[in-house]
Amino acid sequence: MQFFKVKESNLNSDLKGGNEILIYSLLEDRMQASTKNKDFFSKKFNDYYVIYTRDELAMKLGVNVSTITEVFKRLVKKGYLVMKHQFNGATKLFLPKFENETSPEANNDNVKREIQRPEIGKPNSSRTPNSNKQITDNTDDTCSRTNSLKDSNLTQKPDQNKVIKQAELDVIANSLVTKVHLPKQAVNIMKTFSFGDPKKLYSYAGLLFKAKSAVSKQAQSIQNAQEALSFELNTDYQETLDTDLKRIIVSANKKTSQPEGYMMTSLMDMFQNKVNDYCSHDVQSVIS
Repeated sequence: MQFFKVKESNLNSDLKGGNEILIYSLLEDRMQASTKNKDFFSKKFNDYYVIYTRDELAMKLGVNVSTITEVFKRLVKKGYLVMKHQFNGATKLFLPKFENETSPEANNDNVKREIQRPEIGKPNSSRTPNSNKQITDNTDDTCSRTNSLKDSNLTQKPDQNKVIKQAELDVIANSLVTKVHLPKQAVNIMKTFSFGDPKKLYSYAGLLFKAKSAVSKQAQSIQNAQEALSFELNTDYQETLDTDLKRIIVSANKKTSQPEGYMMTSLMDMFQNKVNDYCSHDVQSVIS
């Protein structure tokens, strides 16, 4: 059983209703983990962020995604949440009012908290990675501490990175199925051949949609061509897209030193064949 803390300060804040308090508390709980991992630090906005999808929150709380969306809007309006959307990626959630409980010295009193409260895009030394440097006259102690930190990073960081990358991979894959309507089997193929690398999955999906868009422009004058290219309307994708993708990806990595170019050409051929097959079926049905 998993537990998370609801701060008393949240109960006495301007957060209204159980949903606002629970959702913000869940975001804070995940932010506690984010502040311990520099992979969740944005150099662009100089602050830590949270990855927490609306689908995940809705499932955890047993509510509709629309409920999460409405709460997010209210949290943004009240200044508790800043959302930075990414192209084909999970939205980064920044919490401007978040106070790290693991560093009580950074939050001595209300005045100091106001001074140190981060604003997205502005310097925030209290939450910048590696800002808590210890000063000592003992150079041997410094070296041993530095070495121990390096050893610790060597043993812990790979596992943490693996978990983070897997979570990001899952988010991207879920978006491709739920938002873009790609067949799940096809997404699983791309995910498998990404070998745990979210950037690789981005690349595969990007090439797929780039090839589809190119064929769509070529086939503008062909009747029903756009239906043929639709993952939702053309049921053939449900049956064959995963097999086609597996063949193309494997061949691209075996046969050429420029796999992306090979994949682009092969994917365009695949979509052209889909249009031809789909439209020829329409012609046959009309004749019969």
